[in-house]
Amino acid sequence: MRSHLIFIELLLLLLPVCGMQAAQAGMTAADSTVCREYNLLMEVRGREITGICAMNIEPGGRIVGTVVNEFGVKAFDFVFADGKAAVMNVIGPLNKWYIRSVLRKDLTFILTNMEKKAVDAVKGKRRLTIAENGTVSMHNDRFGISYTFTSMSADHETDQ
Repeated sequence: MRSHLIFIELLLLLLPVCGMQAAQAGMTAADSTVCREYNLLMEVRGREITGICAMNIEPGGRIVGTVVNEFGVKAFDFVFADGKAAVMNVIGPLNKWYIRSVLRKDLTFILTNMEKKAVDAVKGKRRLTIAENGTVSMHNDRFGISYTFTSMSADHETDQ
């Protein structure tokens, strides 16, 4: 019961971000923000980390997101703009320059190819695949890290 309560609290926190519909009078698609939620599975050298990744895609293409674990603890925030990702507000155990650097480069690769809707992409030791159902998988061979983003719901358009 308590695990469900934590999940419900997390959803209630995300509702204001994704709650209002663009169907309100006078709104056009150019004035709206798309909100996407994903179940995230990160595998690091045989260990699994699961959580939720919520992203707001703004009209200019800028993406603002956050990653929260299953207990509702925020792991980190990120912003993707002009083809580069920035990682911010990183939880203590992950707040090391080399971990932030790997996360930044991996997120840049993932979000660039998600934006292009590339089905298969390879850059150096990074491989990305987007399945027909929308699941995005990326593997960083250099550091043995895998990311799997599985869509939780359809896109919602909201006010800015």
